[in-house]
Amino acid sequence: KWFAGSNLQHTHLLCTLAQGPTTRSLAPESMGVGFGEDEDLGDRAASGELLIESWCKALSFVLTSGRTLAAVRAASRTFRDVVREPAAWEGACVFIQPQDLEVHGGSHKYEALVPLLRLASRAVLNFRGAQGPGKRQAAQQCLAMLADHCANATSLCIRDWLMLERYLPVLHSGFPSLRHLEVIGCDHISSYDALVPVFEQHPSLLSLRATFAPKAAAGEAFVRAAPKDLMALGFVAFEGPGVLRELLERCPLEHLWFAPTAKFPSGMTAAIAEEGQRLQTLALPSYLSEDACAAVVRPLERLQLLCRMRIGVFEFGSGALAEPFELLPSAQGTVLRRRGSAAELTPGPNHALWAPPQADAQAGDPPAAELSPAEAAAADASTAEPR
Repeated sequence: KWFAGSNLQHTHLLCTLAQGPTTRSLAPESMGVGFGEDEDLGDRAASGELLIESWCKALSFVLTSGRTLAAVRAASRTFRDVVREPAAWEGACVFIQPQDLEVHGGSHKYEALVPLLRLASRAVLNFRGAQGPGKRQAAQQCLAMLADHCANATSLCIRDWLMLERYLPVLHSGFPSLRHLEVIGCDHISSYDALVPVFEQHPSLLSLRATFAPKAAAGEAFVRAAPKDLMALGFVAFEGPGVLRELLERCPLEHLWFAPTAKFPSGMTAAIAEEGQRLQTLALPSYLSEDACAAVVRPLERLQLLCRMRIGVFEFGSGALAEPFELLPSAQGTVLRRRGSAAELTPGPNHALWAPPQADAQAGDPPAAELSPAEAAAADASTAEPR
């Protein structure tokens, strides 16, 4: 088997149908791979050489199907050459793990992977523990390399990096196709204005999820720079109802998540009622009472999920919200779902109210038993024995 978890017959079909230039090809006898029970595949392939572009197309299909990317194992030296083709990573979601910041053979492990990723569509960077001088510099260089090479990446998730705000300028000009930016478990961004250059350089951004300092609040500069197609924003606080109203007028927000400690004066309710009719998910500050939450959501007919990050003496949804909403069983008492709706939290370890398309598989870490992509790319290619 060439791919972990793949279907051999389906892969053969992809190889047969894939189109591409005839500049290079792989003869099946050079692959050094047994076809097992599917011997007719080898017979069919033997009638002509398979284009290397066809192998790349097949591998790219497997790499885009969730977590299989980290488990890919090349069975021969020639096939490992295919893995090193940028076309094989088209549309892939790439994980960079803390161990990829380590030095291996005189260079960091990620350096063997990043040049291949110009056609990758998503990237997840886990920089947990990158605090010492060496690891900190490696994380910075890794982000800078990705920003230069991943011109096609539309989704970027940065996790557990306590030096994020210092290196935000890397995002100003990098990742030109970026549409979804997610920052999880990193240091609090001290000011909303720090993201204004990111907005200005990425006018097609559709979603932003980040954590800001508790005392920070979004002002007019943040709102005026917000991309006009922004549809998801969290976890945020606003200077006042006027700023919130201006944002809802400017952007077609469908998912708005307040920070748990955000200030929520009475004018906020009116602003949401008048300009928030597109909202499908909403997270409110944790200190609001159920009656206050009910007043906010009552005019929002399209709202499907309501979150309040607090578990009190009385069950959330047992009071003023009991008639239109029901408690979502998978949310541990913090999320309500409109009755009759089939809305659910996104799968994976984060259980978010919403996630970008195809982002569910990238939200968490690859299973611990699997190699990360950089380790696979940096593997020794001196032997053709199956791994």
